[in-house]
Amino acid sequence: MNSKFKQSSLIHRKLKISDYEKFKKLFYLSFGKKVSFNFFKWRYFSNKYSFCYGIFKSEELIANVGMFSIKLNNKTNERIYSRHSSMVLKKYRGIGIFSYLLKEVKKKISDKVSHIVMWPNKNNFSNFDINKKNIIKKKYYIYKTFLKIKSHKKTINFPIQDLKKLKNFIDSNNNFFYKDYKYFKNRYLSYKNHEYFLNKLEFNKKESYFILKRNKDSSGLNYVILDHFGSKKLYSRHLSLLKKEKDKLIFLSKKKLNEKNYNLINHIILKIGFLRKLKLKQNKKILLYKDIFLGDLDIFITI
Repeated sequence: MNSKFKQSSLIHRKLKISDYEKFKKLFYLSFGKKVSFNFFKWRYFSNKYSFCYGIFKSEELIANVGMFSIKLNNKTNERIYSRHSSMVLKKYRGIGIFSYLLKEVKKKISDKVSHIVMWPNKNNFSNFDINKKNIIKKKYYIYKTFLKIKSHKKTINFPIQDLKKLKNFIDSNNNFFYKDYKYFKNRYLSYKNHEYFLNKLEFNKKESYFILKRNKDSSGLNYVILDHFGSKKLYSRHLSLLKKEKDKLIFLSKKKLNEKNYNLINHIILKIGFLRKLKLKQNKKILLYKDIFLGDLDIFITI
């Protein structure tokens, strides 16, 4: 570790709700975006498991990692952590502070969970000091459609509040994370619910639902596919129809696509770190064959 960091008098601890202004300032300086108190409270204080952990110099928050608690979609529905809001004040980067922060967090959660999910970005590849042999990863691609001519609409939009009427259609199917009605309620009904809506396809007495978000960027209004529930057999058909019906539709793909009407926006890398000795070959199937959605990230949450 860099000697400059060793000589620093720093304090590390869990953030409290009263630390919001410090969190807000670091977030803006790191990402150039404002984060609301409601988001901070909803994301990291709405349950007893999720939290933020930070490093302070005097009263200033100079580094932070957010640990969001979520259940794994397996036989035991074990609880795991997904890493978010990873940030270090610019003048303190490159001296080992963030690596040290993750090691401290690892000590606090290693007896509680066996997995950590990480979403590395171009500036952050720290792995909680987990051996590379105990990490599996997969690359995903984010695309946006550009349609010259829209096809005839065969799907139907509904208000997101209709989730309450669809409890019987919600199950985890092939999702990587466990998702029941409670998960969807907390994720899409308790915060910024006016930005989301449902899209339905009904065929041969089967029903498929996508959760979409109205999103604005420099190109104007677009639509982001965040999640899916309902008939897995209709999933591909439903997605194909949506791509033809909606211009500027943003979606996640497991594979790199070569379509003239698709524009590659970016890629993301999902990494899963195992804190305990497990059969990695067997656990790779969890990653390779389970579904991940953009709703599992914070990328398109309005903050």
